[in-house]
Amino acid sequence: MNMRACLFCLMVCLGRLAVWGQSHVSFYDEEDGLPHGHVTQLLQDQQGFMWFATWNGLCRYDGYEFHTFKPAVGDGCQMLTDRFRDIALRPDGHIICRVDDDYFLFDTHTYQFCNLTAEQQQQAAKDIARYRKSKSLKSEGTLTFFSYTDLQGNLWKAVANGVSKETPVIPSTERLDIQPEAEVKCLFADSKQRYWVTTKNDASVRVYAASDDRLLGYLGTDGQLHQGYTRFEAPVYCMHESADGTLWMGSKPSGLFRLHEMEAGKFKIDHFADIPNSNVYHIAEDRWGRLWLATLGGGICYTIDPRGEHPRFLVPKCYPTDAAQRVRYLFLTQDSDILLAAATDGLVVAQLEANAQNIRFHRHSRESNRAESLSSGATMDVMQDASGRIFVSTESGGINRVKGANLLTEPLSFEHYTADGHQLPSDVVLSLTPMERGGMMVVSNHLVVLIDSMGHYRQLDARYFNADYRFSDAHPLPLSGGRWLFGLKDGAFITSIKQMYRKTYQPKLVLTGVSIQGGADNWAVTNADTLVLKPSERSVTIRFAALDYSAPERILYAFRLLPNEKWNYIGHDHSATLLDLVPGTYQMEICSTNADGEWLQNHRTLTLIVQPTFWESVWGRLLIALLIAGTLAIIAYTLLYIKRIKRKQRETLEKYLALIEVSGEYLKVRSEGPEEREGKEVDPMLQRVMQFVEENLSNSDASVGDMAAVAATSRSGLQRKLKQAMGITPQDLLREARIKKARQLLRQSDKTVAEVAYACGFTDPKYFSRCFKQSVGQSPTDYKNAS
Repeated sequence: MNMRACLFCLMVCLGRLAVWGQSHVSFYDEEDGLPHGHVTQLLQDQQGFMWFATWNGLCRYDGYEFHTFKPAVGDGCQMLTDRFRDIALRPDGHIICRVDDDYFLFDTHTYQFCNLTAEQQQQAAKDIARYRKSKSLKSEGTLTFFSYTDLQGNLWKAVANGVSKETPVIPSTERLDIQPEAEVKCLFADSKQRYWVTTKNDASVRVYAASDDRLLGYLGTDGQLHQGYTRFEAPVYCMHESADGTLWMGSKPSGLFRLHEMEAGKFKIDHFADIPNSNVYHIAEDRWGRLWLATLGGGICYTIDPRGEHPRFLVPKCYPTDAAQRVRYLFLTQDSDILLAAATDGLVVAQLEANAQNIRFHRHSRESNRAESLSSGATMDVMQDASGRIFVSTESGGINRVKGANLLTEPLSFEHYTADGHQLPSDVVLSLTPMERGGMMVVSNHLVVLIDSMGHYRQLDARYFNADYRFSDAHPLPLSGGRWLFGLKDGAFITSIKQMYRKTYQPKLVLTGVSIQGGADNWAVTNADTLVLKPSERSVTIRFAALDYSAPERILYAFRLLPNEKWNYIGHDHSATLLDLVPGTYQMEICSTNADGEWLQNHRTLTLIVQPTFWESVWGRLLIALLIAGTLAIIAYTLLYIKRIKRKQRETLEKYLALIEVSGEYLKVRSEGPEEREGKEVDPMLQRVMQFVEENLSNSDASVGDMAAVAATSRSGLQRKLKQAMGITPQDLLREARIKKARQLLRQSDKTVAEVAYACGFTDPKYFSRCFKQSVGQSPTDYKNAS
């Protein structure tokens, strides 16, 4: 490593020690995509891209990828080398580049390098010197670094072997000093300007002054607040202050504790272990003064005498103990006396009554065949917002909002807010806490989500907290001055509403590149509003980026094709591929979140015009329609023609056969055939054929060869002639004539079927019967009887 690199590393280390927790330094080199480790200058353009002049071309960075641009051989640019020594931004957005001793212009609209005239070169030298002096050249100690502060406040430096980026980190939380580290189970504020913090691992109860977060002491089993670390010995999971100022603490597995404050910092503690279940998770009080307990294993129970020396706790007679034993949280509505119990096996709802034993309970859970049931049967918490809406959190199914105002409806219907629906970053919800202006605070395992009344959320996680916090299920506690106290698996911390809602950088969303059907990438699309695809180009990949250089890995993206209003949420992927687009005009709309997960109105719209092939154009479709219509017309004409020919053939056959029914009519056929009677020329060959048929009806030895000899033609010629004139073969003609004659004999004579068969040239009466039935549809006997 050279001297410059060593000095840079030393400075970075010293800088980190000086601003530990206040900034984060990143370093980029050739392994990250820089074309060369020697970076001579840097700047940010009007679109927000970072540009680096290197000894191997001009490089653009969008927060995700580095792309290098150099002249191509044959493009007309007179640049002889790729050693970029300086760059400067012109007022029109283009970049002046000094390459060795020459100056060129990089057009940020076309991404092409342009030659400059001698006069333009002189002006470019002045412009680049002025820009460099005013914007980018700074000295640090004995070294000179080219540095630039971008629009977010990140400090970029061209240093040895690459580029560094220093991102400011703003402290956002203050840890509460809890030693030893332990999981916080309950955060509670009493009516005397104190807040209580209970921890599970060491079974301790700490009490703080709400005014200045000063530790007042540790509650001991003797009821005293001790200044030194003291264990309470029972892990406290929940606290409640009743209307008369009595404090209650529920523990697991030690049951219930009642605290009467005798004097400041001194309490009389009563312990009640004789309850249906000693795992107390939550405590609530109704307007009749009854105290209700949620237990993990015994369902819910109550007492009508919480102030008595030995209050008796009962399970309501109708409570579904078998189905809802493990209850985590109780919620009582103030306007309608409705009790909601969040259990691991569903949500239990009841209308409170003066006599608790008459209360009827309804249990709601996840139903496999009903989409509006609970998204998960394991419920965690219940909350009512400023508008009166009831929300139920679940262990792994997000948040469910009760639809409708009647909580006693069976079954209840719920609207789901989940990660799949993009209303939440996580489906694991530990607690819900109402906030001002109708919003809510949602605590998950590793993040906090702030949701406003419109359903828009803001995500607070490790980046915001500057720590990888793991939250407990303790409800966040509002403190004075707009501050909030959060419980963790290893302690607690305080932050403020102002910090939680501090202005987050709103990144500009830009197009970064386009690839069409695997072709060369086109990077000159930043200013494009329309993209035209040729008829052969039907698939396109569009790349984009929200230009956030502090935390680009946290940005989420979505796109849609208008007029389709459905967004496609693609997570952290910053490209969209459209396959097999049909010809037409599309509008692609893209949007993103900021680094805190808030969806922005930084929408970017690109019009896509997919040109049709000739056959997909109006003229092409018209031609196709004409071709189809012509083809159908030809087919229809052909079918009609064939039908007409067949009808004519059948008519001819029927006319000739009709004459054969009367004995001796062949003479008339010969002298005056059907054609002659219709005024048409008579075919002599057909006359000879019909004469042969009539004369040989009873001759079983008559053959096609004999018929052809009489007709004075060949067998094939006879076959062709009969097919053309009557549509049948000579064999079929002879058989049809014999069947015709047989029908006449069966109707008009007393001959038997066998006699008729022999008379019509059949040697086998059974074969005759089959042929007759096949032609007529009846057996000869049935035909004779019917006639």
